[in-house]
Amino acid sequence: MYADVILPLVLPEAFTYSIPDELIEDIEIGCGVVVFVKNKMYSAIVQKIYEDTPKPFTVKPIISLIDRKPAVNRQQLDLWNWIAGYYMCTVGEVMNAALPGGLKLQSKTYFSVVDCNVDVTEHEAELYSIIEQNKKITLQQLIKKSGKKTIIPTLKTMLEKEIICVDENIKIKYKPQFKTFIKLSQTIKNEDDLNAKINSLKRAKSQEKLLFYYLSLYEKIDFANPVKIPKTSLLAESKTSLPVLNACIEKQILETENVETSRIETENAGTRDLHKLTVAQQNAFDEINKNFETKNTVLLYGVTSSGKTEIYFKLIESQLQQGRQVLFMLPEIALSQQLLVRLKKVFGNKVGIYHSKYGENERVEVYNNVLGIKTYQQQYSVITGVRSSLFLPFSNLGLIIVDEEHDASYKQRDTAPLYNARDTAIILAQIHGAKTLLGSATPSIESFYNAKCGKYGLVKLNERFGKVQLPKAETVNILRSLAKKQMNGHFTKQLLDVMFAALKNKEQIILFQNRRGFAPYLQCENCGEIPLCPACNVSLAYHKNTNNLRCHYCGYSVSLYQKCKNCGNEKLNKKGFGTEKVEDEIKIIFPESQTAIFDADSMQTRNAYINTITAFENREIDILIGTQMIGKGLDFDNVSVVGILNADSMLNFPDFRAHERAFQLMMQVGGRAGRREKTGRVIIQTYNPENKTIRDVIDNNYENLFARQIAERKNFCYPPFYRLINIIVKHKNINILNQSAHKIADYMRTFSDEYVLGPEYPAVNKIKNEFISAILLKIKKTTSLMQTKKVLQQCILHLQAEQKFKQIIIQTDVDP
Repeated sequence: MYADVILPLVLPEAFTYSIPDELIEDIEIGCGVVVFVKNKMYSAIVQKIYEDTPKPFTVKPIISLIDRKPAVNRQQLDLWNWIAGYYMCTVGEVMNAALPGGLKLQSKTYFSVVDCNVDVTEHEAELYSIIEQNKKITLQQLIKKSGKKTIIPTLKTMLEKEIICVDENIKIKYKPQFKTFIKLSQTIKNEDDLNAKINSLKRAKSQEKLLFYYLSLYEKIDFANPVKIPKTSLLAESKTSLPVLNACIEKQILETENVETSRIETENAGTRDLHKLTVAQQNAFDEINKNFETKNTVLLYGVTSSGKTEIYFKLIESQLQQGRQVLFMLPEIALSQQLLVRLKKVFGNKVGIYHSKYGENERVEVYNNVLGIKTYQQQYSVITGVRSSLFLPFSNLGLIIVDEEHDASYKQRDTAPLYNARDTAIILAQIHGAKTLLGSATPSIESFYNAKCGKYGLVKLNERFGKVQLPKAETVNILRSLAKKQMNGHFTKQLLDVMFAALKNKEQIILFQNRRGFAPYLQCENCGEIPLCPACNVSLAYHKNTNNLRCHYCGYSVSLYQKCKNCGNEKLNKKGFGTEKVEDEIKIIFPESQTAIFDADSMQTRNAYINTITAFENREIDILIGTQMIGKGLDFDNVSVVGILNADSMLNFPDFRAHERAFQLMMQVGGRAGRREKTGRVIIQTYNPENKTIRDVIDNNYENLFARQIAERKNFCYPPFYRLINIIVKHKNINILNQSAHKIADYMRTFSDEYVLGPEYPAVNKIKNEFISAILLKIKKTTSLMQTKKVLQQCILHLQAEQKFKQIIIQTDVDP
């Protein structure tokens, strides 16, 4: 018997291994196994099992089975293969993204000595002595102890001489959590045994008190299955010391039991009934279900604060009544935390959450819960999470809800697979025979086009919940304010007047500036020099909170320069402004107001998200300053003013989606205002108040923006009329980069009649010491996308076969 396995490596195909006789009965498709690859152990997933002898090459055996129950189901494998094919990556890369790190093997290479009967060099003798003293030592430890970094060639020679050997030590990263419980001793079999123990404690009053407290937990004592109580809880609630408890254990009155428990906090969440839907919500709910009869995907286009979430809850309830699972996807972790509270109030502990801010062990526990193994609590029927939640092992999925479906955060941008979670969710639903609901107040152009064309169902919800009015939006001309000297820092008089009034009425304010840090860059007043990141072709941003200059691409940081590195001048001006600068000015203008920043820098941990949102909900924060994170569906009932400090920076970005995304951001951020009785105010500061996109925001006219954008995209060959593949080429040598990029572009022009744009340097053409070039393919809808990908893959293989270009990094971003 043989098995093809998926390895967490960048490999073009699965590797084949023989199945040892002792594993044949237990191994299944989806099981995790341990295998050797080039003398290193890896965890792999079984993709296929068969009896036919593979092509003539040496087949290594599988070393062991990690778990007797499959860790991955067939629906997951189908999804992995689709992602690998569509997004032009390997299944191993998908596996790496899909499985929690805690489920993967951690392999360490150790060196140990063998009897030395051959001549050795002085360097070999030195290393041999260090290894012998430590018995087992890793490469990193050996480098540190020897004080030399270039020891690998010597170790290779020593291995060839067989005076040292290599051992692989493997372990699963996931560590179960155990909790100590106290229960009645197994030596107590009946009432007589118990009475004898009680009588023996007549002179030990503290121990007697502890035993009586424990017995008070019973209505009727079950000697076969005694009540277990956490050790810490028993000591706290009985007000007893640890020595007293230990004495009871020594006398075999009580005993301990270590029980594997979950790290995820659970409370006995009481459930409430669903709110009754308004007439508009009920009509939308009925229309969605009617559309689901003929369509697999439906777009719910509802204005901000229209109560889409209550419709989602009603749909979830109907799925749970049918015994189906639901995946509720959100673009931001911060949003998932607020929604989780609302979901648990309705569905209790049937709801789980999954995202990257969980530790590895917690993610494994959620994964295993959905898989149906090692469940310490009720199995989750509803999962809420960000894009990684797509990869959970659902077995009976009935509905996927993609809230804020337009959001760019659904697109993976850094490492392969470069997938779009919204589009992948639709495929996942198809695999499970489930339905997909896309929800947004500002749908993506592609989704709205698909709905208009009849590919998706379309349901509109045009009124706010409780018939609350949409916020009143207005523009303020920054140029005119500057001319009249009415600017206070980066604030116009009109915005400050509205803010003063709101604070006077004990109302809250959100300020939006889509740039973090204090200032985007410094500039020498004398020579104009701008400090750049040494590893990236980008300016260093100044962060006042840490008083350093930081690269937002590679993380490099350095203390604030006291003088110009070029000319020595001490006058360095801070240019532009970010969230920290805004907060600095707010504290001067409104010294008595409480402020907080909500951006990627300040929200590094899960608790930071929770604490900031909770404080703002509890009205402990008056003014919340943030980047695009604050515009993603968060619900605050006391916000009356939203200030957008610089609308133009979003509109002038070199991207064909710039105006679409600027409209979405301004509408979403503005939608946080006036979500209850009082009409909110949205003040948009801009240098160009007559800009068409800004006018559409003021008029709340999405369909006007859509009509203009769809016409432009048709004229200039962009989605949804053309498909795009962005080929990103990276290398540390700019000359080799240029040669390879031109070769790819020339090859694609020869074999394809599609538009091939580039190669061109992107706006930031060097990141982490690697130069970057990009080639954009525009592919007609009538052309086979699969055939174009085949040609591109052949091109990459031909290029990397040349010795000169072996180190070239090529990323293919499908649907960028």
